[in-house]
Amino acid sequence: MTALVQELRQILAQPTCIVGVGNPLRNDDAVGALIVERLVPEMAAAARHTVINAEDVIENYCFSIADSAVRNVLIIDAVQGHGAEPGSVVLGRLEDLEAAGGGYSTHKLALSTTASVLRHHGKAVWLLGIVAADTDYGTAVSPDILTSAEAVIDLIRRTATGSIQRPRDTAPAVSRLCQALCAPNSAAPMINADLVSAHSKEF
Repeated sequence: MTALVQELRQILAQPTCIVGVGNPLRNDDAVGALIVERLVPEMAAAARHTVINAEDVIENYCFSIADSAVRNVLIIDAVQGHGAEPGSVVLGRLEDLEAAGGGYSTHKLALSTTASVLRHHGKAVWLLGIVAADTDYGTAVSPDILTSAEAVIDLIRRTATGSIQRPRDTAPAVSRLCQALCAPNSAAPMINADLVSAHSKEF
């Protein structure tokens, strides 16, 4: 089992708020919102988890999440990869990615402010990011990003229900090196990133 799957499994073993962040009018930046829109009808039945489509105003949901009973907050967002292949997936604590420096999110300021409030209320805040290729204005999400989004949806769905098995056909979607989103020439180590391989026995 890859480190990414193990990390996600540990997160979702506790009550978690899954928050999709993304601007639907900025091409690949929409990916977080697209993912949670797909998860909402399925996860609604899982009482231990909540799902929110925050689009690009996560701060509007900050205090309602802070006052909720969840232990973890998993933010799904497009990230800037500094050369990482579009569609690469990274998972880590938001504060670790912040400490590494560089552009870890397309909504860096809003996420940083919101995360500070959530941590003050005892929540652990995680970022699951998909490296974007194009965040200019538009409504077209790149094929690589859509393919990775399908893999993430499948992974979260199966992890939340405790069914970790080899997926039907989604492993190749993220058979890319998940790099730490650090500034160029940064000496910061890789942060909870892993190679999600199509050849692994478990996704």
